[in-house]
Amino acid sequence: MKRAYHYIVAAAILFGLAACSVEEDSFRPEPDAEEPGLITISGEISQVYQTRANDSGFADKDQIGVYIVDYDGSSAGTLRNNGNRADNVKFTFDEAAYKWTSGRDIYWKDKETHIDVYGYYPYASVENVNEYAFEVQKDQSTEALNGKLGGYEASDFLWGKAENAAPTDRIVRLSFAHKMAGVRVTLVKGTGFSDAEWSEAGKEVLILNTKRQAVIDLSTGVVTASGEADGTGIIPYKKGKDFRAVVVPQEIAEGTPLISVTVDGIPYRFSRGIVLAPSRQHNFTITVNKRAPGDFEFKVGDESITAWENDDVSHDATTREYVVINVETPGTLDKCIEDAGLSLKEIKNLKLTGNVNSRDFAVIKLMMTGIRSLNLKEVRIKATSYGFIGDFKSKDNYYYENDDDELPNEALCTESLLHLVLPDNLKIIGDGALSGSNITGSLVIPEGVTSIGNNAFCSCSSIEGLSLPNSLRHLGDMAFAYSSITGELTLPANLEYLGKCAFYRCESIYGELHLPDKLTFIGMEAFSGVQGLTGGITIPKGIKEIETAVFYNCRGLNGTLTLHEEIAKINQDAFFDCPFRGELVLPKNLTIIDNNAFSGACFSGSLSFPNNLVKIGDRVFEGNSRLCGTLQIPESLIKIGANAFSGCSMLEGIILPNNCDILPNGVFNGCFNINTIVCNNPYPPKSSPDAFAGVPKDNFTVEVPESAVAQYQTAKGWNEFKRIAAYRNLVIRPSVASALNTKTTRELILDADDEWEVESMPGWVTLSQKEGKGKTLLKLEFLQMPKGKNREGDLVIKLKDKDYRTTCHLNQYDYDYAEDEIITLRKASKGNGINLVFLGDGFSAKDISEGLLMNNVQEAAGHFFSIEPYKTYKDYFNVYTGIAVSPESGIGGVNTIIYNKFNTLAKGGATLGGRYGESDRNEIFKYACKAPTVNEENLNRTLIVIIPNTSDYGGTTYMYDGGEAIAYCPMSDYGYPLDFRGVIQHEAGGHGFGKLGDEYIYVNAFIDDVGEFNNAKMKGWYENLSLTGKMNEVPWNHLIFDERYSKFVDIFEGGFKYSRGVYRSEYNSCMNNNIPYYSTISREAIVKRIMEYAGEEYSFEKFVANDKIEAQPETASAATKASPFSFSASGGTHQHGPVFMGKRPTLK
Repeated sequence: MKRAYHYIVAAAILFGLAACSVEEDSFRPEPDAEEPGLITISGEISQVYQTRANDSGFADKDQIGVYIVDYDGSSAGTLRNNGNRADNVKFTFDEAAYKWTSGRDIYWKDKETHIDVYGYYPYASVENVNEYAFEVQKDQSTEALNGKLGGYEASDFLWGKAENAAPTDRIVRLSFAHKMAGVRVTLVKGTGFSDAEWSEAGKEVLILNTKRQAVIDLSTGVVTASGEADGTGIIPYKKGKDFRAVVVPQEIAEGTPLISVTVDGIPYRFSRGIVLAPSRQHNFTITVNKRAPGDFEFKVGDESITAWENDDVSHDATTREYVVINVETPGTLDKCIEDAGLSLKEIKNLKLTGNVNSRDFAVIKLMMTGIRSLNLKEVRIKATSYGFIGDFKSKDNYYYENDDDELPNEALCTESLLHLVLPDNLKIIGDGALSGSNITGSLVIPEGVTSIGNNAFCSCSSIEGLSLPNSLRHLGDMAFAYSSITGELTLPANLEYLGKCAFYRCESIYGELHLPDKLTFIGMEAFSGVQGLTGGITIPKGIKEIETAVFYNCRGLNGTLTLHEEIAKINQDAFFDCPFRGELVLPKNLTIIDNNAFSGACFSGSLSFPNNLVKIGDRVFEGNSRLCGTLQIPESLIKIGANAFSGCSMLEGIILPNNCDILPNGVFNGCFNINTIVCNNPYPPKSSPDAFAGVPKDNFTVEVPESAVAQYQTAKGWNEFKRIAAYRNLVIRPSVASALNTKTTRELILDADDEWEVESMPGWVTLSQKEGKGKTLLKLEFLQMPKGKNREGDLVIKLKDKDYRTTCHLNQYDYDYAEDEIITLRKASKGNGINLVFLGDGFSAKDISEGLLMNNVQEAAGHFFSIEPYKTYKDYFNVYTGIAVSPESGIGGVNTIIYNKFNTLAKGGATLGGRYGESDRNEIFKYACKAPTVNEENLNRTLIVIIPNTSDYGGTTYMYDGGEAIAYCPMSDYGYPLDFRGVIQHEAGGHGFGKLGDEYIYVNAFIDDVGEFNNAKMKGWYENLSLTGKMNEVPWNHLIFDERYSKFVDIFEGGFKYSRGVYRSEYNSCMNNNIPYYSTISREAIVKRIMEYAGEEYSFEKFVANDKIEAQPETASAATKASPFSFSASGGTHQHGPVFMGKRPTLK
């Protein structure tokens, strides 16, 4: 769940402490300090699957204890029994006023001193904060009575800590977690029973042989079982077919009876060795088959460990405070309440059952002015026509017609309502249903809802989390506009329509956004102003037009933008001020790019326009300072807007078509690097005075039709250029050639209209021919250069008998190593020697001479061996690199052609390998075989890491059936954990060598295609993932019950892009979101592979002896604090899943 915060606010009178004791005086500001404010605290319970109205779990008269400890400078203080800033201060929840009241005011020490805040529930007298005694109830089936908690709830213990809070923090937030363990036994009807027989059968469950006493360290929340195990067992709470008990975390020895089940007097005992982990719910499903009267067969089915799943009893004091009204006849809620002898205005917490309609919601909204919590979970909404409450007819007492299972228009847009649980059978949420309401906490839209109307939750300023159902297909205009939704937004896979302004100015949404494939419409300003969105965006194929300002001012979108070919129009402001990176590939069917569409983006590479484009609006690419290459405006273009390319300072050339008539204000303003302009119009286009402002006017020749040279020389705007001449086709590619000291050859391609000749070239190069005609392949040879200096010059070629030239700039750089020389960075001192080859691509001779290649190779190798288990086992590896010189610097894309050694190409937000596919990868394998210990026979035990010279794209790993792998790991400059280190450890260490699967989640759905997954499993890969959550079948089952790992190794659902149907072993890891930590099963899989390749025998105990657990993100117990509705999808923009290549072709 997303967090629901209840504010624990100190008393309003700041100086009402005159009667305080000396100890109480410590809560005042220190005398000499400038008076600081009160410490304000919020509290919430971290649990999932909310089923009641008060979804934070705290209720009227609940009491928590709070300790506050001051920092000593930058060091955290120690929690003591007394003498802290706050010692076990009691806070009581007043549900009527919806606030917490404290036993005393608590002040900050001063305006600088930070604090740690500790909280626990239920409040008690504590003698020793490090050894607080607690006991779970033996009979947890007892219900709450006369203000006394029921046995199940009384057994629960909650603890939370807020660390390093500063006086500048407006609210100090405490997130409480269940610190006991949960056991849930589900009895399922098997064969041989009729429904009536099963319903009438007597069923009893006991939880056996667990210790009920515990000692709790309030400074850490760690619970330690104490005393003797209770052999007679705990009586669990029963609801439906589930029996639930709260137990003290502890280890149950193998063979010990844990669960006793009795059906119609026939007993069954289930024994299981298990670690009952804190904050976790341990689920057991037992099917009962009837073979004959009195003869039953008990079968244990699924077992799993999940996040603590909330229910109607676990810390739910509100449940006993509800007024429960059953409405048999829709439209009679007010009469039902009156018949119960209750006042409409005085009811605060209401649970409805039965049937209601639009009139009943009008009663709640207009007449129940004190309503705070409303539980509609079990209610059915029935159709009705419109009408009025009372005899007087006006818009103020009007209610709308509605269909069955439809929450009517404006049904609950009331300020008093704070907590809401929607009906399980809900299908439609009407327009404005809760618009402007104050509902708080997590909003869970139940599965089955297909449509959310316009303005349904608009301006709901207290919503925290949002969970949308997979059934949702229609999301109306302004559905959540101006709401306070906090966290990642996961859109359902079946969503087809997303209305205008749907999430307008939802400023607390953050993280990556994945648009569902089934979307056919996204309305204007749908995500406008959602500045917390990060990463890239892929537009679904059903979207044919990008509406106005859809992502306006989404300043966090720093990944790549992927547009499909069928998009015909991009409206104004569509991506205004979205700093997308990488190459922009425009759709081939695109006809209109309207004003400001890409203004303020950070696209790089060349820009290629489709042939059908008719309009480029004002300021479309303004400020895209990384666009480069030559801009060719298509002949189809009818209009180009003012300042369309203003500030595109890296553009190198412009080619204008023969129908270009007008160059408006500032169209190429600030394009300082332009060195080529070709205009094919025989009549000079009308140029505004500042169309070329900032473009150098005397550094190059403007090329125009031969018949129009004189007109251009006198035309306004054009006459500012000092050199204007007739256009000729004479181009050499690439236009730059470079080499290191050693003798080497480069290939050049010359395109020429007619006969050509070399006009000049340096004496330290030779050319395969010095004259010719038409298109020609030339071989340029650099001669050996003396050490200690660089040299440069130009190869100039001209058309014979014409004053028309092209130039290739030449450079030769001094360097310690020769081109293609193999360098040994590390030699294995153990085992057979495992080969690791780092190769750069897109590093020119200049880059290499300046140390860029070697620096990045050494950094990559350092990252590879900086994480366990590679750090411990580094002596098993040979590490090599080669001086692979690329003709040009950087890597290319779809539009951008950059000549490099291995033809690395970027497309769609990921580095995808060679432009020419398998032939490029074959060249990489052959190059790697130059290393001393690498050959074709051991390529299947060699990892090749390609480091492309770019920071814009994510990684990709190519994996072959035999085990060969090429991991592309660009030099990412994204922030942690998506940095270069993260890419190396995820792609090279995780996929490439470890053969591990991705653990991140893209979509809230069950895995729908297991073919690729099973293919990897058949090869012995993806040991960190499983398609079953059964405890005895997951690959890491041996770790779950090992005391060295049991605290953090569990069964967590979600991975391989999907939230359901795939399981991983730990909450977080490098294969999830690139943090510097491999899960335990991942470390073991890597070590197994190292031992296999090294020719040594693997043993688990040896692995454990050498295993070092570094940078572990969270223990399994802490992991339950995570929301089930927020998914880690960080790999999406920056990483591309592994590509399976089949069998590697033989090298030729």
